[in-house]
Amino acid sequence: AIYEYQTLAARLLGMEVANASLYDGATALAEALLMALRITKKKRVAISRLIHPFYQQVVRTYLCPTGVSIYELPYDKEGRTDCSSIEGMEDLAAVAIQSPNFFGSIENLRKAADLTHNNKSLLIAAFTEPLAYALIKNPGSEGADTACGEGQSLGIPRSFGGPGLGMFAASMKHVR
Repeated sequence: AIYEYQTLAARLLGMEVANASLYDGATALAEALLMALRITKKKRVAISRLIHPFYQQVVRTYLCPTGVSIYELPYDKEGRTDCSSIEGMEDLAAVAIQSPNFFGSIENLRKAADLTHNNKSLLIAAFTEPLAYALIKNPGSEGADTACGEGQSLGIPRSFGGPGLGMFAASMKHVR
């Protein structure tokens, strides 16, 4: 069953590998950022202000004791993340963007991936609803290096008050 789940998660998110699960979507995002920090050996991350506020708080809780600098990406009048400010940020380990974002807008992950990769950084695509990728292009096909978020809506019942299912998928080149 776990193998089938991982296969479904990898295909749905357009990634090569997926793990069995994490605590919830917010911790999956924090772990994706920690992975990017280890891979790139840089000490700064950028997160969109349009990521779910609970996810943002968990990221801050995880990264605060590490001394990592968190840069907030603003949003434009259309309700999408404005990534133009990351051009030339060579000390950036990763950029995290949620699509669909907190406003419900579909982000341009391809453009974000191009800007991010120009800085030799990793793009992390976060989500709160994985089934959205049955209708829109998935993060892997848009150039994301990692995709993570909440998978509880896949029909998994709440267990003993637990929060849900943290999904995490990545490119094979980042597997250690």
